[in-house]
Amino acid sequence: MKVELIEYTKEAMDKIARQGRSTKLSYFPKKWDDAWGKRENFIKALMKVGHLGILEHVSFTFHVSGISRNLTHQLVRHRLASYLQQSNRSVQPGRDDFVLPPTIGKTVHETQHYKEWMQFQWDNYQSMIKMGIPVEDARYLLPSGYFTHISITMNARVLRHLFKLRCDKAAQWEIRQMADEMLEQCRKIYPIIFENIEQEGG
Repeated sequence: MKVELIEYTKEAMDKIARQGRSTKLSYFPKKWDDAWGKRENFIKALMKVGHLGILEHVSFTFHVSGISRNLTHQLVRHRLASYLQQSNRSVQPGRDDFVLPPTIGKTVHETQHYKEWMQFQWDNYQSMIKMGIPVEDARYLLPSGYFTHISITMNARVLRHLFKLRCDKAAQWEIRQMADEMLEQCRKIYPIIFENIEQEGG
């Protein structure tokens, strides 16, 4: 798996602070006027009271490669996002281009059995294509563990929600691995926006 942050909103902290300042919320405490000069404290205060709409004006785009369609089937349930996924209709995976789950990779025997089964299905897939079956139909034989690649664009609020759900230890291992890497990259750029993820609302 490779996770790349390929684009994000520049100067997001200034943008968030301006958005927060311009809302003139009814619960906007007078004392926050003093905090305006301390941008980071101002943004933290906004987020603490649940004014997370300000985060919707900041977006991030990732490219994730070497993942399974099992992962992307889970990922697209996060509907407030934009996705662009590689098509198996136009791009055929290589014979060895599949995810090996860690539980299966614990022993040589399990690993070998798994690889042989995956490659057996790939061979059948190629045989169908050689017989003239359209790729779009032959691909039904490919297991969902074969590699795909996907580009993801989400705003910061949606990302916080994704991280809360998918970085949790109860999440499935592959999507958790991806989410952990995405969160690490986001925090390097904007640590305040992505702190206290466990306190994020629904």
